[in-house]
Amino acid sequence: MRWLAVVCVVGCGGNDPVMPAVDANLDALGAFVACSAQLTGNFVEAITTATSCAQFATTDGGAPVLHLQLASTNLVDPYELDFEISQVAGDYSSQTVMAWSSMATRTLAHDDCLLAAGDRFVPHGDFTLHLASAVPAHGTLVLDQPVHATAFSNCGTPLIEHVEVTF
Repeated sequence: MRWLAVVCVVGCGGNDPVMPAVDANLDALGAFVACSAQLTGNFVEAITTATSCAQFATTDGGAPVLHLQLASTNLVDPYELDFEISQVAGDYSSQTVMAWSSMATRTLAHDDCLLAAGDRFVPHGDFTLHLASAVPAHGTLVLDQPVHATAFSNCGTPLIEHVEVTF
């Protein structure tokens, strides 16, 4: 007697937690999304907005700067990122941009955790930026940034935040 056995295995990988988007109804309505961000690592959050989160401005010294601002439910204030680059489409990185910064504060219980990266911080962190167009500012950003704990604070693990933004 012969037996024929067919085994079908179906599975979904990953148990990554998914946080609701700040403007969760935008995706549900199929609305235009001008800016989206995925934050993973020390905490997980998805951010979508119908308004732009990136624009060019000038520093006090008159240099052009690409400024990104992300409203987060996990951070004390909006997440601020600045890249001193010309208004020229192209690829940029932490290896090619001399002046840049990324800062935010997260509070866990009574502990302050500083997300800080840039040319004035150690460790600096790393980013790659693809600027598809300058006016209006459109592109993608991938950033790995350290999470610094204040003295006697517990900021969780890992002490790095991975940020991916499409603007």
